[in-house]
Amino acid sequence: MRPGRHGRAGADTFIKWFYKAEKGELDPFVLVVEGSIPNEAIKKEGYWCGFGNNFETGQPMTTSEWLDRLTPKALAVLAVGTCATYGGIHAMAGNPTGAMGVPDYLGWNWKSSAGIPIVCVPGCPIQPDNLSETILYLLYQATGQAPMIPLDENLRPKWLFGQTVHEGCDRAGYYEQGDFTTEYGSPKCLVKIGCWGPVVKCNVPKRGWMAGVGGCPNVGGICIGCTMPGFPDKFMPFMDEPPGSKVSAGISGVYGKLVRNLRGITERTLDKEPK
Repeated sequence: MRPGRHGRAGADTFIKWFYKAEKGELDPFVLVVEGSIPNEAIKKEGYWCGFGNNFETGQPMTTSEWLDRLTPKALAVLAVGTCATYGGIHAMAGNPTGAMGVPDYLGWNWKSSAGIPIVCVPGCPIQPDNLSETILYLLYQATGQAPMIPLDENLRPKWLFGQTVHEGCDRAGYYEQGDFTTEYGSPKCLVKIGCWGPVVKCNVPKRGWMAGVGGCPNVGGICIGCTMPGFPDKFMPFMDEPPGSKVSAGISGVYGKLVRNLRGITERTLDKEPK
């Protein structure tokens, strides 16, 4: 078989499962969407994004058309990654495609045939355990072994996105002591070089990236807010100190200096063997 035909056959085999879902041959199914949804209504010709071909016409099927066909029949719709959840980088100011997240396309109050809201698991990239854990919860819910999935106001699972980066960061103690770094490579708090951790909802510092290892601030990288609906526009420029931290870090610096001095007195007392 020629390479070209082999590639087409592989694509057709992949797409046929979407047609099976549309025909009701996979019920019940969970629709997992990755990537932003271009606005196909803002131009007169062509298309922004095609996903396989229509077997009947031979023409490309757009991402939005697949959503129109499959979402009414899905047990649940799971948006994976920040592009699929809130539009992400593709939806930043000045983009020509009108890209958006699944909730923007379907509506934030949309619910599946089973009464389940859109479930958003953001991240750029998504933390893999967050994804697998959410899928597992939905499977338990589908079999009646779990209650309705608890989501916050931005449709994120509450148990995954209920705390800030700061609350799980290895460097949080330095912030509390008002001890900030102004250069990379230091173990101290990264707020003054652009970290948004105190206000960003994300569990990566606690969970790690792979097998519990990593987490952006834990390994010296600033948090740029990639799990938030305002990403990236509201978090740029990334390397500058966040505006709000100028006040909070300033207060922490004054308070932290006093705390460090008091702790130093106690430390010197305790760091001696009793007579």
